[in-house]
Amino acid sequence: MNMECVETEDTFIKSISALSKVEFEHRCRRLHNVLDENDLSSSMGGNHKGTDPIPLVITAEEWKTLEAGVAQRARLFNALAKDIYGEQSLWKKGKLPAALLFANPDFLQVVWKVHPVGDVFVNLTSTDVARLKDGNFVAVSDHLQVPDGLGRALENRIGVSRAFPELFRSMQTERLAGFFKKLMDGLDAMHKNIGGEGETSKVVLLASSPDNPRRAEDAVIARYLGIPLVENDDLAIRNMQVYMKTLMGLKKIGTIFRRVEDGMCDPLELRIDSGEGAVGLISSVRAGNVAIANFLGTGVLETPVFKPFLPEICRELLGEELLLRDVETLWLGNAADAERVLAEPEKWIFKKAFRDEGSFKEAEPKTYATMTTTAQLALLQAVENAPEQWVAERSMEVSTVYAYHGDFTPEPSLMRFFAVNTAKETSVMPGGLGILDNGLGEKDIWVLSENPVANFSLLAPASQAITPSRAGGDLPSRAAENLFRLGRALSASNMMARIARGIAVRLSDESWMDMPELPWILKAGLTDETQSRLAQDPENALRYFILRKDNKNGMQCVLTEIRELGMQLRDRISEDLWLYLNGFGIAEVPAGTGAAALLPYLKEVLSDSAAVAGLAADSMTRGHEWRFLELGREIECAIRTLLLVKSLLYTAPTDEMTNLRLLQAVLEIGDGLMTYHRRYGGRLQVVPVIDLLLSDESNPRSVAYQVAKLRKAAKHLPGNDQSEATFSPLDRELMRVLAELRLANIEQLAETVDNKRENLIKLVETQINSIERIAEIVNRLYLSHAPRAGVFHATTTDVSEV
Repeated sequence: MNMECVETEDTFIKSISALSKVEFEHRCRRLHNVLDENDLSSSMGGNHKGTDPIPLVITAEEWKTLEAGVAQRARLFNALAKDIYGEQSLWKKGKLPAALLFANPDFLQVVWKVHPVGDVFVNLTSTDVARLKDGNFVAVSDHLQVPDGLGRALENRIGVSRAFPELFRSMQTERLAGFFKKLMDGLDAMHKNIGGEGETSKVVLLASSPDNPRRAEDAVIARYLGIPLVENDDLAIRNMQVYMKTLMGLKKIGTIFRRVEDGMCDPLELRIDSGEGAVGLISSVRAGNVAIANFLGTGVLETPVFKPFLPEICRELLGEELLLRDVETLWLGNAADAERVLAEPEKWIFKKAFRDEGSFKEAEPKTYATMTTTAQLALLQAVENAPEQWVAERSMEVSTVYAYHGDFTPEPSLMRFFAVNTAKETSVMPGGLGILDNGLGEKDIWVLSENPVANFSLLAPASQAITPSRAGGDLPSRAAENLFRLGRALSASNMMARIARGIAVRLSDESWMDMPELPWILKAGLTDETQSRLAQDPENALRYFILRKDNKNGMQCVLTEIRELGMQLRDRISEDLWLYLNGFGIAEVPAGTGAAALLPYLKEVLSDSAAVAGLAADSMTRGHEWRFLELGREIECAIRTLLLVKSLLYTAPTDEMTNLRLLQAVLEIGDGLMTYHRRYGGRLQVVPVIDLLLSDESNPRSVAYQVAKLRKAAKHLPGNDQSEATFSPLDRELMRVLAELRLANIEQLAETVDNKRENLIKLVETQINSIERIAEIVNRLYLSHAPRAGVFHATTTDVSEV
């Protein structure tokens, strides 16, 4: 092993050892807090505390070797992609077997002879490198389609450098900002080269789906580069141009920095079974109307069978010797190599030569030495039957680095380095992602400089003047929809918790036979299934409603939706609000039996609800983000309140005590009990209760208050200008609903016929249908941009160049 590296690492360990254990643990907590704030746990196998506090240190001399090798491989794979999707000279000259390309499921025939901007096929690459026991470096694998780990490397750097700022400065560690600037400059240049003009949203990051483990770091990269994060559903293709759907209409996109696999980009010409992608994207690419980085089809470069041929490919395409060699890899389609491998299979790791068609992932490698005898025989038989479908990679011993697990212990580690190709140059990030051999830990990589390091940042200089602005930027329709759904889910969870609390309180204090109002409360929010369970075992049925995650109509499904929507809106909301959403409804599981044990948990849910409402009111600017969150909250709150009134006040019990208990329950769950008692004292009557919950616009829980707020928010939505001579469909519906509530005769609503308040139910059901119709209008006007007649802003708004 390189002794200079050992001495450098030992120096770092000795510096840390000088800290007290308490101080060192404090530094570790500071590191984990940074990662918690950015929630990269989903990107790191659910174990964010696997980020090791000890960086992997590379000396300046070692970096010269690594940088040259990684940069050459980036140039090599770009040249290889150009040949594959161009002249295919390597095959014409017989340098590579035909099966390597034409039997490869990752070769995209649909983009053959299609040239990307500046002939840059592979804009961003990553290479996994191992240091062997003798100190030499070898390449283990290359990631050329959607290189992951870049966001985690950035966050690990921020976390570790903040934990040990004095060591980071004193060791003259290279900064990463310059690399990200070159990446962004390259993406900008692609847009300009195809004639795109404009000041905003010219480059977008096409992110993976919210449930993809890579999504968290996609958001980190988009924020750091300062570009919008979009999903496939945010894209629209019109006349072979690519647009981003926003509330203001369609905005033209010049460059797409994609973070999704080839097959997920266009279901029309790629994988129709995926159901993902923007239909017509490849047609737009062929027409030269949009630039994509990395270019479509680069997944073919990750095929393991290329590895044995890379030295020859490098000589042929670059006229150079390969600087950073791969770990020894043999293609078993060559008879001599197959014979050599099968003579001593215990020294090799077997990999499928090609990815299985229909799968986005490579098959798991098979280490012969660790397999059972039966599995070994099956593997050898598979290799003998189709040797051309296999490659063998020699097992290797990787050198170790220090890691901290309560003590400093040596562990094997790989290093992932990133490079960016532009039309002008190839640059390597002076740092990277250290991957511990057990796969459960990561490291920051520090590249040391021989000279003082400049404090370059992507942020604008403090002296640079900024023009004040109150614009919030274009809101993608998907983000508006997520905010709208979040608002509805928050109101739903609040009412569900209040109903569950009302039931739990009664089950705690009285027997089933002494609760005449309970059947009515159950109908206010529980499903028929839960009600049937409640009749047999009330306490367990209530637990089923509150705690069971497999109950699709229960509270946990709504709470999970809130947390998932919070993750999707990570780049749209404040840090404090996001932290509350990320932990919404996560509390200690109620211990003990009995309904009373559920009350502390329900209190936590209601506290989270109040905290989120307060943070949203305090931290969100009054732009479209806030409006769509409020629209969702108000629509769902109005509907839930109407359902509560319908369930508890439809029937007028002949027994006065039952009637009073019902009125008490509806005020309690509807959060109007204190207001009622302050106004009317202890006398409970149905007319003031109905007025308070339906028509009183001073009561923030009433239906009229919610509809009035809806109309106020809708006034500022695009295409809904009330100064026009005619009202929009949305405003017309809102005015009608609000007028019905204001003009309602409360005494008539309280009248009974055969103990039924028919007038009340008729109004309530009409209101529910009308408010659901309002939700449909909002969705149709603002959350979908499919071409259709009669929708003003979605089809006729001027398309702006981006």
